[in-house]
Amino acid sequence: MANGKDNVVPLKAPARAAVKQTLAHKPVETLPRALQAVHLLLSRALQQGLGQFFDNADDALFERADGAGSNVDQSVYFEAMRSLRLARSQLCQAVFAELREDFIRLNNPQRPSAPSVDVYGGEDLFAEDVELVSEDTLERQVAIKTMVSKQLSGHRNNIDHLWRRCYFLLERRGSDDNQRLPSHPQSQCEFFVAQLEALEFPLPVQLLLLKLYERTVLAQLASAYTVINQKLAQQGVMADLQRQISRERRASFNRRQPQLRADTQVQGQALGELHELLGEEQGLLPSAAEAPAADRVQLSRSQLGQLLARVQQAQVEAGPITEAPERAASAAQLKQLLNSSGQVSQLDRNIINLVHLLFEYIWEDPNLAAPMRALLSRMQIPLIKVALVDASFLQAGSHPARQLLNEMARCALGWEEKPGSRDALLNQLQLIVERIQSEFDRDVSLFTELHQQLSKFLKREQRRAELVTQRTVDQARGQALAQQAKAATKAALNKLAPQLPTAAITFLEQGWSRVLQITLLKEGEGSPQWQQKLHLAHKLAQLLGHPERADNKENLAALLARMQRDLDEVGLDSFHCQQWFDGLHAHVRLQPLRREVALDLDAACPAGKSEPVPQEPPKTEAEADLKAAPRLSASDPAMRQARRLNQGAWLLYCRGEQRDRCRLAAILPALGQYIFVDRQGKKLLELNIDALAQHLKAGELQVLNDGQLFDRALQTVIGDLRRRKQAQR
Repeated sequence: MANGKDNVVPLKAPARAAVKQTLAHKPVETLPRALQAVHLLLSRALQQGLGQFFDNADDALFERADGAGSNVDQSVYFEAMRSLRLARSQLCQAVFAELREDFIRLNNPQRPSAPSVDVYGGEDLFAEDVELVSEDTLERQVAIKTMVSKQLSGHRNNIDHLWRRCYFLLERRGSDDNQRLPSHPQSQCEFFVAQLEALEFPLPVQLLLLKLYERTVLAQLASAYTVINQKLAQQGVMADLQRQISRERRASFNRRQPQLRADTQVQGQALGELHELLGEEQGLLPSAAEAPAADRVQLSRSQLGQLLARVQQAQVEAGPITEAPERAASAAQLKQLLNSSGQVSQLDRNIINLVHLLFEYIWEDPNLAAPMRALLSRMQIPLIKVALVDASFLQAGSHPARQLLNEMARCALGWEEKPGSRDALLNQLQLIVERIQSEFDRDVSLFTELHQQLSKFLKREQRRAELVTQRTVDQARGQALAQQAKAATKAALNKLAPQLPTAAITFLEQGWSRVLQITLLKEGEGSPQWQQKLHLAHKLAQLLGHPERADNKENLAALLARMQRDLDEVGLDSFHCQQWFDGLHAHVRLQPLRREVALDLDAACPAGKSEPVPQEPPKTEAEADLKAAPRLSASDPAMRQARRLNQGAWLLYCRGEQRDRCRLAAILPALGQYIFVDRQGKKLLELNIDALAQHLKAGELQVLNDGQLFDRALQTVIGDLRRRKQAQR
């Protein structure tokens, strides 16, 4: 059948009169007939998956209740089981209705959606910024992200192919984004979580049900993707899709060829000019002119491998290298063994010398902590063996051994030694090196296996660090916004009448300022609520100016009653509130001397208050030291470097003898703050742009190079060899 849209036969879509018009199976009339059939097949997959989900959920909740450690926990699971049974019909209808709406939205791609607001990316601040993300929300977000990643990694091709075919049937209307595909794992997970939240299930129950949803409903949908793709292809809908994708990839590759040639220039030189440069180099092995007599037996690659294996085994038995003298001793041992065993060909000598020079660079690399450099140096002998048996090692950046070495160096960039402790990352890298030393002979697939193992470990580590980092950044945002609200409140109150009684000043400083700050954070400075609360403060100052007038006393009593209700709403301590009002009432009767108003919102809050006024976080030692330093101009190299820093960059923070590695976790443009965290995600430093530039200029913050370690080493070695050769001419 021709690959067209008008003559596509629906995938056994039943006639409209023969179908019971239920919400789950009602055709989406405005779509092409083939897409109506796709909707029907996905609905059937959902129906089957939901049936399995509710059966398994009932059993799982009962098991949790049966194994609960307390009556309270047991009642939680029994109540969840009862609620889920009652909500079964409603939940199924909601899922089917959402799928139907997703298909209808395909036919209305231009329908405007609610504008998304980048809360922290612009200059405006919103009240939501102040609230820290709850741990429950973070757990749900991580669970969704994990599930979606798992589904995409296992079924990415089927999802992409199905979307391409749907997009083709839609005559390519709207944006070409496969997340628009109805039943996409991302939208499915997010919608289901929203339904669970609406049912007010506790977090443990939500996570349990979400996992069951993945194993049942998402698994059924994944199977449906394959079946639907096959049926559409059989009916001529992009039957040659795989060839089309291959053509697209070739075209993309051809477009990238100039850049690829530039990127692989160094690797290409490694096979040509590099051997010429290494010909006379005094490396690990002597040059051809200083090589042993020609009558000695030339070592084959197999014999070289056996000799290298002996050195490799000796290193395993000796334990890890920790000092430079030990490293030199190991190099001397290898050199002596090779020289005493026979003649090494010029090509093999060049390869061995090159890898040795690369590891000399790694040993001296200041971007890595000394223990990590020592650990990576243990891979020198195995990688010499790789270079001898696999010519692509020096040429291809995608070689498994190079990828593993680069990944190990990348994750070690933020690692620093903690006296008396060994963390999980160091242990993981140690295990990888030990396996390479003990197992590698000629099969480079070991490096692929270990790279996958390391990637899984790093994903778990990254998940934990992201949770801590998110809390750290949210807390910093909240503190900064609270300080802005505090400053705005102080400025507004200081514009009151020039003289106020002592009781009024106490009330405004310790009580009403809290109401103003919370209103400002929630509603904004231009909101009617903020203006209203500020008006009440102005009214109070006016009435206290003439307390002897009878009408003022009546108005003051009504005003104080109104303000007391507002104070109660923000949760201030009732005992202290009563003290403030008693003082104001006493002033009306006794009229004590007034004093100039100079509101000090930094004064300590009275003991016993349930919610103290947010205090300004103390200046970090780094900012305090540079407070008096002159501001750098915009053209200063340090200022330009500060502005070029990207989120995720690693830096070395130097304070005397102390060295800490930190990552730029967040840039808050509206607040002018740069937040740095350690590898675990805990805040280490918070600076504004001026302080950051000053630290960079003083060398107290040094940007670490997070480029590919092997490629950096190769480029540096080639550059050094060229300069030496030019100097000899």
